[in-house]
Amino acid sequence: MCGEAAMADNKNQHFVPRTHLKPFTLNGEGLAINLFNMTGMKAIPNAPAKNQCSKDYFYGQDPRLEKAIQFVEGHYGYAVRQLAEGGLVQPGVDIVLRRYVYHQYLRTEAAARASATMVLAMTDLLGSDFPVPPFREAVKIATKQAMLHYAEAMGIVDDLKICIARNATDVPFVTSDNPAVLTNRLHYQRPTPGKRAFGVKTAGALFVLPLTPSLLALFYDGAVYSVTHKSHFVDLKRPSDVAALNDHQYLNCAANIYFGAWEGRDQVAVAAAAAAPRRPETPHTRTHAVLDQSGDRGERFTVEPVSDIRDGRKRLVHIVTNKPTPSTWPSFLRFRPDASGWSNGTGAGLTRRGCLDKGYVMGNGYARVRV
Repeated sequence: MCGEAAMADNKNQHFVPRTHLKPFTLNGEGLAINLFNMTGMKAIPNAPAKNQCSKDYFYGQDPRLEKAIQFVEGHYGYAVRQLAEGGLVQPGVDIVLRRYVYHQYLRTEAAARASATMVLAMTDLLGSDFPVPPFREAVKIATKQAMLHYAEAMGIVDDLKICIARNATDVPFVTSDNPAVLTNRLHYQRPTPGKRAFGVKTAGALFVLPLTPSLLALFYDGAVYSVTHKSHFVDLKRPSDVAALNDHQYLNCAANIYFGAWEGRDQVAVAAAAAAPRRPETPHTRTHAVLDQSGDRGERFTVEPVSDIRDGRKRLVHIVTNKPTPSTWPSFLRFRPDASGWSNGTGAGLTRRGCLDKGYVMGNGYARVRV
């Protein structure tokens, strides 16, 4: 448009697309959806689907970004419909799902708020002259940065293997306002000494993404885990396996769980109550250490409460992301006898060979390590 800046076509922008929520809506029509609010611990029937997981201009007003996001969503919706109709996991389908799960992981309001909180934790320091943006502005900045990062690093998940869990139990899969969950069984059950966090590049990475009440995609590090499957499909007959996968939604949602049949609300309420005590109170823990001694042998820092730190003292700030701990894991996900990652002996910890080969992890001296 001559003389005017181009604007996004849609004011109401979804950070979890309607194409993801649609299979969980009433009769799959995409109009109304049942939800369970984790804050009020209350089930709400027939909520308007179009109002869920959306904000005005959440991604800003750039029409190019909006179209790029819609492109990803369109391919995802087609892939899910194909699988729901009994299709196979073709090479194109597995690439679409890998790219989508990482896109969805980065794009939610919960992800943006967590990133903004971390940035503010590093800049909002007593006596510092760092510019500190308002929280809402920090969230917008984090959202744009996440989408730029995705454009540059979408291939970071291409080495993960994929399986589709088909639910043959009477416990349906649920989804949430933060549905693409990154977790790591290796980190929780075989922790690396001194390593307190994990990320998308870490060995043992797992992504959990519900697709429909009867289908769920699991992406896993094939050098660490093994899954017995038939053409990428795993048929679940144990309700405990479905509950273990659903647990990630209850632990990681920002506020709302979305489920299919209203008759299952009591089942959802029980699962929510079991998960509630394990949900982190804050997204990050910030530790401050101030310079205590300095000499020829270096500097020594001592941890102190932030309220005791005076202006002008040299300090270190350590921030750890608080991730919830699952209570159990699905029985079909097993550790390989020769499970391994790659390490160069630094605090970076274990990474995956695929991330090294594609240049997503920098550094020298990496070697394969049994875990």
